[in-house]
Amino acid sequence: MAPSNGQSVAVAVLLGCASHVGYVGASSAAEPTPGYPEAVIQWGVQRGETCDHIAEVLYGSPRHVGLIHRYNRVACGPGTTLAEGLTLVLPAEVTSIPDAKIRSMHPDVRARPAAGAWSPATPGLPLLTNSSVNTLDEGRADIEFVDRTRVLLAPNTLVVIYGTASRTRVSKTPPAAVELADGEVKAALAALRGQSVEVATGGGGRVSASSRDTVVQRRGERTTVAVFDGKAGVSSGGTSVVVPKDHGTRFADRSPPARPRPLPPPPAWTTADAAPVALAPGGLGVLSASWQPAPGAAGYRVEVARDPELNDLIVREEVKPDVVSFRAEKMPAGAYFLRVRVIDREEYLGVGAVRTFHLVAARVSGGVAPAAREITANPYGVIELTPTPALELSLDDGPFGPIPERIDLLQRAPRELRLRERGSAAPAAVTSLPVRYTNVGAAVRAARVATADGQALEARVELEGLAGIDVAQRVAPRIFAHLPGGVRSAALTGGERGGALVARIPLPRAAMRPDEPLRVRIDVADGRGGVLGTSDAELPAAPGPARAPPRAPPAAPAAPVLGAYLPLLPVSVSADVLWLAPTPPAVVAVGAAAVRSGGDWVAAGQVRASGAVGPLGLDISLRSNPAGDGEGVGSAGWIGARYRVLRLGRSELELGPTLRLGVPLADGSPPVRIEPGVALGGAAGRLTWVVDLGARLRAAGGEGAEGGAAGGGELTTSAAQGFLLAGVAADAASWLRLHSALDLHLVQRDHAANDGFAGLSAGAEAGGALFGALSVRVSPWREAGEGPVTAQIAVGFREASP
Repeated sequence: MAPSNGQSVAVAVLLGCASHVGYVGASSAAEPTPGYPEAVIQWGVQRGETCDHIAEVLYGSPRHVGLIHRYNRVACGPGTTLAEGLTLVLPAEVTSIPDAKIRSMHPDVRARPAAGAWSPATPGLPLLTNSSVNTLDEGRADIEFVDRTRVLLAPNTLVVIYGTASRTRVSKTPPAAVELADGEVKAALAALRGQSVEVATGGGGRVSASSRDTVVQRRGERTTVAVFDGKAGVSSGGTSVVVPKDHGTRFADRSPPARPRPLPPPPAWTTADAAPVALAPGGLGVLSASWQPAPGAAGYRVEVARDPELNDLIVREEVKPDVVSFRAEKMPAGAYFLRVRVIDREEYLGVGAVRTFHLVAARVSGGVAPAAREITANPYGVIELTPTPALELSLDDGPFGPIPERIDLLQRAPRELRLRERGSAAPAAVTSLPVRYTNVGAAVRAARVATADGQALEARVELEGLAGIDVAQRVAPRIFAHLPGGVRSAALTGGERGGALVARIPLPRAAMRPDEPLRVRIDVADGRGGVLGTSDAELPAAPGPARAPPRAPPAAPAAPVLGAYLPLLPVSVSADVLWLAPTPPAVVAVGAAAVRSGGDWVAAGQVRASGAVGPLGLDISLRSNPAGDGEGVGSAGWIGARYRVLRLGRSELELGPTLRLGVPLADGSPPVRIEPGVALGGAAGRLTWVVDLGARLRAAGGEGAEGGAAGGGELTTSAAQGFLLAGVAADAASWLRLHSALDLHLVQRDHAANDGFAGLSAGAEAGGALFGALSVRVSPWREAGEGPVTAQIAVGFREASP
């Protein structure tokens, strides 16, 4: 429905209980009374008491008589006595607080203090006497007075705040809450029993409403009053009239009010869309309603609110007389109240026709979205609803009860859901939502297959209409084959990625005749026994029992790699002994190692490769000349071989001798050396261990390479040395291996004392066939010229991990 371009506006005044408003003046030391912005007391009026007398007793002077008006609507004239037995709510002490505040607002609202300028309003803004509030084209505001009166401003409404404590002395007429300058005020008396709501209008008019719903409109110089509950006194031009319920009057400027006349009756709703409850798929629903054209209507006012009093408005429009329907889409789930009023040719606002709507958030599993007035569901799905205390639900003809969060259609398959407001017994108040179930079917293909034990019936089944359903859990399909000798069944399995489900049933001997076909009926049923599909199949004759071909023995799983793929190779003459497993891994890699020595870095590149052919393993490593102050290390190459003589199980234990030969690759490199040894290792789950024991011997005739060491001393190749390396490795993940090893060395020198040194290394290897490695060695006891910390980085290719 298109928005109205008219300038109709609305203000609602509510008297009743509310939350704290305003603030207590700085002079007040008492704690505020619950429900009030300050400490208050109750005063019981005695015979002959006046407002002046009470103000003098409580506050010390009759000039504070205005405080009596703060929470009470009474007439305090000079010498005017109050009604005996009347209970007044009075401030406990003299305070100064704002008359009202803006409780909440929508954009496009402005405010102006007395004798001030207009500025944008904000929630919580205090309003003093003679302040003004103006809502513009898209604005709305909720004003709460200190006496708990509420004024709701519609778009294009201007009010002037008078308040209840605005005067110290007034006439016998109680002060008005607001002066309506332009727009519309709804005055609603709630908790203040026996009193009235006072609204002043421009030109001297006044409305005193003893009513829960009285609307005062001012357009230009004309004021219209419509009473929908109770009664209202209207005064203008020295004349007063009493307007009863469902009647109205009007006056222009200072002229007397017209004789009260009946208001237009409420429009009649059509029954085509009378359902008070609808579903909101995905939490968003549709509100729709239609009404019959009203005779003499010049237009209609349509209002939608979230509360029964229609104060929390979300829609308010005035439409032309040819518009007799309303529709709002994408409305969040919840309760809504729709009111339609006739506006006649004299612009009187008619009695409202009110309807209540409830939108219930709903979702259906199985790929089918519910509609507003019906539910289409998979018979194996679940209906999910958002419970609301205002409604109750019945399945089919069952009793009504609270709305459940889930309706499992496997446990209960209702034909309809019936919804109604809680406690309503009228049949017309019940909304029926039919439940329509989608079709589910099964297509079967059958064949006779040979097995090791004879023959079997193989059925391949494709299910239809189960998108979004967990077939294994919710459907649990089975086949039932009617075979000679009885009915046999088997569960259907498989169906990954939308494929067919498969089941096999061994054929009895009576069904394995080689000279005639086999006729069989196959039923597909769910876990509850419901039939999803049936097929009659004729299987061709078979040449008798067939023997399955012999199965090849399963291939033995690959043995795990023991230790590290790329153990650390120190930049050293004596400590560059490799930590080797009895069976080398298939790997080729390049890298570099560096050591910090004497304040400088010494680095050398390396190329390494290893592999095995059966129990025989081969390896090669090449190290470049060092960069930096590393003379005496030199470029060297090692060629090695090892032979695994023992392997228990899947490498629980391995043993093999090793032999490596080191040769110089450049001038100044160490001489030829021979390195015999033995390697021992094993695996236990993700953990592997390796121990190497051996010696390194300088070839006969070789001379020690001498040069300046990183530490400034002489570095001499050892004549012989013994070594022991031991460590462990573990797979933290399929792509990550961590390792650590300890190395011990005992060195025999030619022209120096024998000595020993040791180091501890740790590293990580990450990746798949392409991997990277990083390791670090710490040497608390080291040979001359060797730094305390060595780091190595490498990248290479390796065989896939088993």
